[in-house]
Parts: sequence; structure tokens; C-alpha cells
Amino acid sequence: MRKIIFLTLSIVALTVSAQRVELLKQQKLSQWAIAPGNYSGITPLGNDRYAVVSDKDSADGFHIWKIELNSGTGIVTNVEDEGFFANPTPKVNHNGISLRDCEDIVYFKPANTVFICGEGDQEILEYAMDGKPTGRRLEVPAMFGKDKISANLGFEALAYDEKNHCFWTMTESTLPADGLHTSPQTPSILNVMRLLCFNDSLKCIGQYAYRMNVGTTKKDGTHYAYGVPAMTVLPDGTLLVMEREANVSTTKLRGETFIRIFTVEPTKDNLVEESESLRNFDITKFVQKRQLTSFSTKVNPPSVQLANYEGMCVGPTLEANRRTLLLLNDSQNNAGIKIAHLKDYIKVVILYQ
Repeated sequence: MRKIIFLTLSIVALTVSAQRVELLKQQKLSQWAIAPGNYSGITPLGNDRYAVVSDKDSADGFHIWKIELNSGTGIVTNVEDEGFFANPTPKVNHNGISLRDCEDIVYFKPANTVFICGEGDQEILEYAMDGKPTGRRLEVPAMFGKDKISANLGFEALAYDEKNHCFWTMTESTLPADGLHTSPQTPSILNVMRLLCFNDSLKCIGQYAYRMNVGTTKKDGTHYAYGVPAMTVLPDGTLLVMEREANVSTTKLRGETFIRIFTVEPTKDNLVEESESLRNFDITKFVQKRQLTSFSTKVNPPSVQLANYEGMCVGPTLEANRRTLLLLNDSQNNAGIKIAHLKDYIKVVILYQ
């Protein structure tokens, strides 16, 4: 196992140079008649088509959207939902909602399938393009089982590296076995997680120690969350990880989200064994990160710009060879109160070469 891990790392290790980033204004999905949802993950399929998951759909599956951007400005010009493709025999709760709690999705080109991570079952399952499960799954170590995570802090982020042929994932926050997680009751705690790598044979080939940055808010809201909701991989093999902090008051009239996107460089020096705890892990052995960009959104009634971003993927390449990232937020089906409702947004990040 060690030899396989080191061999993989010699390919995956990244060198990232500083680059200019442009953040475009978020755009409402409702202007294209996209139904309110709980959109939590997105992956490119090619030809301006993307597979999108929502964590409150009636079945485990995915929507296919056509998303078009202006090739000069990067502004989204059209979004069209081409249909929902799902498990014909889903397991659902008493409200008819999928028990899988689908959080993120990646396209697996070698098999022309998608993999979806579910926080409800802590599984990462493969689906054919008609939405039917294939029966295959990533071989997730037992220490990440449903009974081994803190409530609602399981697998939310998933990425696939086409260049180096590997999957990446991690839990949203710290495993109980590795310590406490950041919360209003433990504001000084830093989240520490295990970044998992799987090969194309779906086997886990490494765990890497990952530590989140210190949060920015006061952690005084009734609804507070700080974790990793999304990740993606650029065509050159660069791994990007999103860290999201959300702080919303009881009345929902005050709230803020703070989003940071990092380039991450896992190497053999960051490997951690299953038997090791991250409670007292050597601080110098966590993966190296560089902040690529950051932004915040807020509630300021009657204006509600708050956006809980949970989905991220590589978008189209614009003129002058500028790459893009597409971000999706989870509005919890337009949750809120009479004068302040969350909205579904798409946001474009432009990366200059």
C-alpha cells in the first residue's frame, strides 16, 4: 500500500503559481425558470452540459443543466434544466425525500458514469447516465461510516482528477475520533480532516491530514456552520478546496457567509494512518494550502444576498484562455421568513493564466 501511495503522490504533487482571479456577481437562477432547490454539487459533462445534485430530491440522482456563458465577459447567459435522472427504486423518508442526502457529484469519463457522495449513508456510489445505480462504489474505509461522523458533517465534497486518474473527498468537518469540531461552544477549535484519495479501481490509496483556517465570524448565530462543502480539480491536476463559514441569527434578519477557495498540495509528508489520531498531529505535517480567492455574502433586509455555496466545478474556457469556476448555492428551497427569503444563485470565478 505504501509503495502505491508514494507512486501516486509523485504524479499528483502540485506546484501552483500565483494568479489573478476575478469574481463576477452572483446571478439568480430563477431568471431562467430553474426551480428552487437544495443544490449542493455540480460537475461538467462536456458541451455546456452539467450534472447537478440537490440534497432534498425525491430520489438519489441528478439533474442535467445546460449552462451557457458569454465567452468574452464570463457572464452566464442561459441555464436550462434538461431533466432529472434518478434511481427508480430510491429509499426515502416519510416526507418522500431521498435518504441518501446527495451532496456532490463527479463525472467519471472512463466509464461514462457519475459518482455521487451521500451524507445520509456515507457512501460514494456510481450511477449510469440514466440515473440507475451501477452497483459500484468507492471503497470507503470503515472509520468514515455513518455511525463514525458527527451529525450532518459527513461527505459533502467530491472531485475527480482526470489527469492523474484519482478521486478526492473528505468529510465536511472533524471526525469525532480526531477531536472536536468548530462550533459556537468551541470557537477556538480548528477543524482537522482526512483528505482521501481513491484510484480508478475505486480503492482508497491514501489519507492526508488537512486543517482548516481560523474562522472569521463571531460564531454567535443560532445557525452556525464551518466546513468543507466542495472541491474540484483543474485540468492541470491542481486540487481546489472550498471552505465555507455561515453564521445566521435566530430571526434570520442577520447573517453572513464567508467563502474561501484554496489550492491544496497533498504530498507523502502529509500522509496519516487510519490508526493515527489527528488530535495531536504534528502541525507541520498538514497539507500546504494557498488561498486562491475569497468573498462574503450577507442578509441586509429587504435585500437578501446571502448565499450558502456548496457546489463548485470547472466551467468553460473563455477568450484569451481564461478558465472559469462555476459555484452553486443551496437556498434550502428558498428558505426564510416573509420579508427575507434565500435565493438560488450561480456565481462565476474567472482564473487568468
